[in-house]
Amino acid sequence: MNQKATVKDNSTSIQVAGDMAVGLTFESCERLFNLLLHENFPKLEAAAAQKAQENVNTLVSSTYQKLEARLEQIEVSKLAEPDVQSTFNSAVQGAAKKGEKIDINLLSELLQARLEKENDDYVDNCVESAVEIIPKLTHELLSVLPIVHFIQSLSISNEAALDHVFIELNKHYLSQCKNISIAKLKTIASSGAGNYINIMGGNTLQDSFNKKYPVLQSEGVKSKFPNVCSFLEEYDKLSLHQLTLTTAGQVIATKMLEKVFGRMPIKDCVQ
Repeated sequence: MNQKATVKDNSTSIQVAGDMAVGLTFESCERLFNLLLHENFPKLEAAAAQKAQENVNTLVSSTYQKLEARLEQIEVSKLAEPDVQSTFNSAVQGAAKKGEKIDINLLSELLQARLEKENDDYVDNCVESAVEIIPKLTHELLSVLPIVHFIQSLSISNEAALDHVFIELNKHYLSQCKNISIAKLKTIASSGAGNYINIMGGNTLQDSFNKKYPVLQSEGVKSKFPNVCSFLEEYDKLSLHQLTLTTAGQVIATKMLEKVFGRMPIKDCVQ
């Protein structure tokens, strides 16, 4: 198959040679990414071109590893489809421009998610939007998303494990948010990952969380669940309740939460 794909974002069409349905090789993955790079940045100065190539090489390697690890869950032939190439094009542009300033590993996780067999059109559209958001947010701002998503929209069935879950959420994410401000929450909203709502601060534990987990209504909750309580106090202090996530923000948050919970199907975790 020699599929011609039209790619948006002011780039021209590219050719993907070979039968992508047969299987995935590092060389075919690398060829696609480099074609997209050269279509988007044809006239960079030598030093800038070298750095952009290094950044894209990192994305290629990371993405290939993710795809190879989940070959049974993905549909490799999608790589020849125009809308998929458009998503990969957005990722290449973001990686080439920003490099290590953005989370390339997370970007590659989203590219892998875009190829999953179980996706419907809604999930595909959400993933596409999420890919465009990643280059707009620093590691610090991204760390807000899984916190907000878990507190506001998700739950676990094993209440006894709550305190351990919050230890992990703090280690991976809340510990990165010490300098989050209202201005930064508005920046997240402006990226398309969320909506900022200027509401008065509250008590998340008393207002909603102990209703979701009745075990938190027991006496001595601070001694029984110290990490839950301290986490929610910091959540309120940082005014994270003033941010709600868009579906694209929820997709990003879901992929990030896999670090704590393991694989999480996007369609089950997006509202």
